[in-house]
Amino acid sequence: MKKVSVLFVLVLAFAMTFVSSCSNDDDNDPNPVTATVEGKWNFSKISAVIDGVPSPEEDYDDNEPGCPKDFIELKSGGVYNDGDYYNSECMLETSSGTWSKSGAIITITGDGISIPLEVVSVSSTVLKVKYSETFEGITSVFNVTFTKA
Repeated sequence: MKKVSVLFVLVLAFAMTFVSSCSNDDDNDPNPVTATVEGKWNFSKISAVIDGVPSPEEDYDDNEPGCPKDFIELKSGGVYNDGDYYNSECMLETSSGTWSKSGAIITITGDGISIPLEVVSVSSTVLKVKYSETFEGITSVFNVTFTKA
């Protein structure tokens, strides 16, 4: 009986060491993506670093007053939709395409253009991404915060 108890304690100690090791590995991931990115996300906040000059985070200013918020939708099966409400009548302009995810990178493709978005963080209610582009030699990095619709 004592042999079984010692064996149980050793197995338990090994299991605790293994679980602790796995936990520490996860903590070292600079971009842990634990929640799903699938769903409908409303534009909420945006900031940018343009040619090395940062701007403060501000409310996303393309949301039309009195209308629902502009959105992106990442559906299962790689279907992408976005919606932009405009004018006082809240007319909705939509476009669609595909999306895929590899590690912390979401790639959205539509109209022959692919845009890689780096997932900075994701929870059940907030998705933060960043992407960069260079135009006429000026590099801009955009940080966008979405809230779950």
